[in-house]
Amino acid sequence: MTTTLDVLIVDDEQKIRQLLEQILVARDCTVRQAQDGLEGLALFKQRPADVVVTDIKMPKMSGVELLRELKHLDPLLNIVVITAYPSVEGAVEAMRYGACDFITKPFDITQIQAILYRCQQRVGLTRQLHQAGTGMLKLEELNRRLAELNDLKSQFLAALSHEINTPLCLMSEWMYLLSDHTLGSLTTEQQHAVGVLTGAYERLHRLLQQLIDLMHGAEIVLQRRLLNAQDMVQQAVDTIMPKAASRSITVTCHWPEVPVPIEVDASRCVAAFEYLLDNAVKFNKGNGHIAVELVGTPETVQIRITDTGIGIPPEELEKVFQPFYQVDRRLNRAYEGAGIGLTLARRYLELHNGSLRLTSAVGQGTTVLTAIPRPAAATTLPHVTSTTL
Repeated sequence: MTTTLDVLIVDDEQKIRQLLEQILVARDCTVRQAQDGLEGLALFKQRPADVVVTDIKMPKMSGVELLRELKHLDPLLNIVVITAYPSVEGAVEAMRYGACDFITKPFDITQIQAILYRCQQRVGLTRQLHQAGTGMLKLEELNRRLAELNDLKSQFLAALSHEINTPLCLMSEWMYLLSDHTLGSLTTEQQHAVGVLTGAYERLHRLLQQLIDLMHGAEIVLQRRLLNAQDMVQQAVDTIMPKAASRSITVTCHWPEVPVPIEVDASRCVAAFEYLLDNAVKFNKGNGHIAVELVGTPETVQIRITDTGIGIPPEELEKVFQPFYQVDRRLNRAYEGAGIGLTLARRYLELHNGSLRLTSAVGQGTTVLTAIPRPAAATTLPHVTSTTL
């Protein structure tokens, strides 16, 4: 039996509200409208809804602020946020605060229908729990339905990843043709514009890869090869140097002159250290310092990253490894990011049977200590020297 949904739409654009109402009413939903967050909150208090669909950016009260207020009133409430198509990070931010789904502009009827189905399943399950009372609904049935919802969420993320990756590939090809001057020479302003577009593309592509790996979890298959541990870390350091230089942060590297061989999945290990170093820059102080030390033992390669940043409170040290968790919960955070870098860094290292630990002091800085097992046999690799950047 289909669950009829009572939906509250909160958006400051009347056309958006009307279009959504037409779509939802056509699918047997009862719909109310509010033109801003404050009005939406008042309507919900008058009569709670099964689902709230809210825009993120609104006057008086933003969608994220509304989301937090509604979650205080009903922790199990289904809240769906509306976001522009390229703004994946906005949706990630909202889902971190408790949103169950998001709708992209321009609206896709198939996407909305899939979201409605998931909301109907969750609302139906909640109603059964209320009607049956504690212990009346069999645990096996509850687990089965929760597993179904989890599968639907995974399928949705997989489809979303595919749909985003397709235009990203097309964008990269055209940006390469422009930057390579294949389509003609560019003025200084045009070259700057292409550079800005390339940076935005790389950021979105990186976020997509993070979400894909976060979704696949332990299913990730490592592509191991023998390489020089110093080169691996140096590649990650090179990636974050422009951001460090822009804030006058000094990065110093210390490692053995003799090559330290290690057998790893190069792309994921480099990514892990990029995430760690990016955090060391992001949460550092202007004119701060980052020290990167590499030590090779017969059993492991240990990499220590120490910064002079803001530090992490002791009670937060383990929580920061949770997906989408960030110590700074302010709505207008000073530090951008989706909050999954540390999660993936630890996951990548643990897939190599390695480890990642944090020690920190608020106001003084953070130290990250990682260890990766080494191959049994040593291999001759090119000579490297320690560097100061």
